[in-house]
Amino acid sequence: MSAEQIRVVALEPDGPSADALREHIGTDEHLRLIGTVGDLPALLLEVARQRPHIIVIALDGNRAVQRSVKEVLELAPDACVVVSSRETDPALVSRAVTAGARGFVVKPYDRGELLSTLREAFANLLDLRRRQQGDRVEGSERRGQIIAVYSPKGGVGCTTIATNVAVALRARTKKAVAIVDLDLQFGDVGVALDLRAANSITELVSHSDAVDAALIDDVFAKHFSGISALLAPETIESVEGLEPERVIQVIEQLRKHFDYVICDLWSTLDELSVGILRCADRILLVSTPELPSLKNLRRVIAATTPLLLDERTLVIVNRHPSKASLRLPDIERNLGRTIAATIPSEGIGVTQAINEGITLFDARARTRSAGSYKHLAELVVDGPPKPAAVRVARPARSA
Repeated sequence: MSAEQIRVVALEPDGPSADALREHIGTDEHLRLIGTVGDLPALLLEVARQRPHIIVIALDGNRAVQRSVKEVLELAPDACVVVSSRETDPALVSRAVTAGARGFVVKPYDRGELLSTLREAFANLLDLRRRQQGDRVEGSERRGQIIAVYSPKGGVGCTTIATNVAVALRARTKKAVAIVDLDLQFGDVGVALDLRAANSITELVSHSDAVDAALIDDVFAKHFSGISALLAPETIESVEGLEPERVIQVIEQLRKHFDYVICDLWSTLDELSVGILRCADRILLVSTPELPSLKNLRRVIAATTPLLLDERTLVIVNRHPSKASLRLPDIERNLGRTIAATIPSEGIGVTQAINEGITLFDARARTRSAGSYKHLAELVVDGPPKPAAVRVARPARSA
């Protein structure tokens, strides 16, 4: 937007909270609160009359969360919906995001959090529209998809998933696929694919303003499956001085050269990982079926709400079923999310494949999980079947 202010309408039945909204939004020169109402019918009338850019919906005591968000978006499909609540239950946020909300604010309203959430949610929506419009323009510049593979717990198989999904995507689509090892200190993509390279991501970062085809050809290692791999630096010392924002800039530039860019992230939730998760078109969130892994995943989901709760995210359970593993319904209840896909436990076969530097599609691999990776590649390309991967917890029936 230019000089025009971003118009905001709010459903906030609590008087002090409505006063706080007016006070906080009034301090931002780019935002203008043009109306506050106390119930959904009044909100729908105000939305129809004012055509706001952002609609804030307080969810406290609202059992029909999805219905409220959907009715608003049916009336104003171009608007950005941000929800607020004193509750921080992931299931509540999940229902709102599934219905189309773009942001979540915890009450009581904190001025900084409120304003940054409104601005960021609206900016992300505008960016999504620009990208969608660009995709529809015939002959427009290639804009590949970034696929982030992440788990907050190490050792759950992210690298195995990232490398085999990359190979499966190449086989399914016949398009240009790259895998980037963003576990910069201890990445194992090169080991998993039996690849060596004289250069690494450090060479691209030093040319982050001008990543061209010739540079990519020099830096990326070529795998016989047809995928290209950008490996982690050979030494830990090489990682020092790599600025996260420059690395993210490189990943964004790779969209011009590849149709799919698979990013194998480090388990730490640092600036680089969060930045890649924000710009990713699809997120594969990986867990194994035991409580420590699920606990870490749930904590990350809560800490990054609503980043990992939107339709981009597919929750993957690796090594399931296995001995003494939790049942899928129990895992879904624990996370408040529907599981998009599972990958069977084949410890010895997978370990042998890694040690030999072959993928699970290789005829020498003594596993049966290749089909699971083909299915996962289909989910990356086509998205999950309806209902979406975000779990929809049914609201309790009113008396």
